Amino acid sequence: MTSILDVARRAHVSPATVSRVLSDANHAVSAATRARVLHAAEELDFVPNALARGLLKSRLPIAGVIVHDITDPYFAEVTRGVEDAATRSGYLVITCSSDRDPGRELSYIRLLRSMRAAAVVFAGSGIVDAELDRQVQRQLTAMRGYAAAVVHLSPHAGGEPTVGIDNAGGVASMMRALIELGHQRIAFLAGPSNLYVNHERLAGYRAGLADAGIAYDPQLVVESGFDASGGATAVDRLMERDSNVTAIACSNDLLAIGAHQRLAELRIRVPDDVSLAGFDDIPVASRVAPSLSSVRVPLHELGYLGFRHAERALAGHRPRRRTLPTEVILRESTAPPAGSRRPPSEPSRLVTA
Repeated sequence: MTSILDVARRAHVSPATVSRVLSDANHAVSAATRARVLHAAEELDFVPNALARGLLKSRLPIAGVIVHDITDPYFAEVTRGVEDAATRSGYLVITCSSDRDPGRELSYIRLLRSMRAAAVVFAGSGIVDAELDRQVQRQLTAMRGYAAAVVHLSPHAGGEPTVGIDNAGGVASMMRALIELGHQRIAFLAGPSNLYVNHERLAGYRAGLADAGIAYDPQLVVESGFDASGGATAVDRLMERDSNVTAIACSNDLLAIGAHQRLAELRIRVPDDVSLAGFDDIPVASRVAPSLSSVRVPLHELGYLGFRHAERALAGHRPRRRTLPTEVILRESTAPPAGSRRPPSEPSRLVTA
């Protein structure tokens, strides 16, 4: 393997000069010398030893992204954003899928700590678990001890998201859109109660009702898994409680897609009999039939800015927290209640702060 000494000999400079050029160190190196070193490194196909460089800095150029489910399009888009930002800076991204298992999440954090990863990005919501929180904070404190960056993209026991979205505001805006269409009896498929993010989205549902002067009915809130099968199960529970709802809002798009499949099996038509809306606006939302109304979240940007935040923290800065806007997209799955005139077929948009 070509070494830094080989590059130094080829460029007729010292190994220290090669190191300064290749690491972009803040040392004065003439343009001619820099060009000569880079040319020699390219000729010899020299690849810097990331492990050795990491040991000198007490951390390796690795960013661990902890997601709940790597097959979920939400996390795929966010992780792609992290990768696009990290790759430009020479970092390796390791994606860790916890499957919403507290023990598995903790084991990933411990592993990243043992590898002395430079950054850990929590792409998913924190799980409500006091013992997990205690142990996670212990591990993160140790990582911060060697100057690693810790970034949250969703609500967590450790505090507000470092870079996040207005979950409550997004759901409240969708509620306003449904109410403006004429709906009064609106159910909410809330997902699992042990995720901090769903507390915020449920709060948005309640706020949307309150703003319109509609009384909150806990019978219309159904908890379930956070995937398509959870949406189907939630519809069965909802129909047992109240089959007179005219609209169903969901805490994410996978819930909405599962709900739509189950409604079709029950011969309940969307949107003729009941309107349906999701949250996140994952790519498939616009491709299902009928196309799904949703709250658009800038998923790629969320991941991209999350890593940029980590990078600034690693450079010794104190970057400010960011809250990204959401946008309500009304498509074919939502319409006024039966008997009312339907809106135009073109999707409409409503930007929320």
